[in-house]
Amino acid sequence: MGYTKLKKVADALNLSEVDRFYRGMRKRVGRKGHEISSYLKAWMFKHILGMPSEAQLATKVQNDKKLLKLCGFRKAPCKSAYCKARKRLANVGLGFFFTFLVKKAKEIGLSKGRLVAVDSTDFKAFCKGNKKMRFRSDKCARWGHSTLKGRVFGYKAHFFCDAESELPLAVAVLPANVHDAEGFFSVYGKLLQNYTHEIEKMIADCGYDSTDIYQALLMDMKPVIAKNGRGHYPSETPKDNDYRKRTAIERINSRGKEGLGLDNLKMKGLWAATFHATTVLCSMLYAAIGSFLAGFQDWRSIVNLRE
Repeated sequence: MGYTKLKKVADALNLSEVDRFYRGMRKRVGRKGHEISSYLKAWMFKHILGMPSEAQLATKVQNDKKLLKLCGFRKAPCKSAYCKARKRLANVGLGFFFTFLVKKAKEIGLSKGRLVAVDSTDFKAFCKGNKKMRFRSDKCARWGHSTLKGRVFGYKAHFFCDAESELPLAVAVLPANVHDAEGFFSVYGKLLQNYTHEIEKMIADCGYDSTDIYQALLMDMKPVIAKNGRGHYPSETPKDNDYRKRTAIERINSRGKEGLGLDNLKMKGLWAATFHATTVLCSMLYAAIGSFLAGFQDWRSIVNLRE
């Protein structure tokens, strides 16, 4: 595999700012290791290339010198090194990387933030064991309800996206039993860190038809939310023409699950689920920004980067 397009993407997007932030965050103890950007690129390539697990990523990097060089490693790290890097990165480092990509998309004009859409998508917890015990193996996961799947044991990724560019803007991961209206405020504050006055409208389905949400949004943007019939009446779609652009977030859900492995969590715990969902969305941003800067016409396509 030549990784021709992936190399152009990696060369186009400089992550030195992320390395500088991480060096300032980390206490210098022991010998100098790999730059955190090398691990981040490895995790991005894991999702983009469709690898099912971190163990397979480590093996691939060890056996493929082109991928090793593409990630920027001097020497192939062992499997446990990825786990240690993930723990050192923590929420602060991962959050900075996601914000860095969102700001980069904004800076190059890829994401304007004029119309934003919010939704959540569930993904299954990683559980092992017999049928009686396997749903207790992840103590942070909970039972939730999915319209398509029915009952789901796992987590929900609540996120905002740019409804025009179809790129994620903010994300928060919570147990699957947290309702959309409750999870909204966990991710809304993160959105306002990067976008405030640019946003004209927020688009959402009837799950976000809540008085608290309306009151919060009236200060910043126009709410375009479907009316919830509360089980007595059918839901009503807003007459605003921009509501149809809510399908952008559904396409992001589809790309995340079918192309980037969102529904293939291989770790346990809320932090692990947060790391998994966030890196999936980061890989979406990374691929789109890098492809755009490299001059690819189909900058939204993940499949074309696997050539």
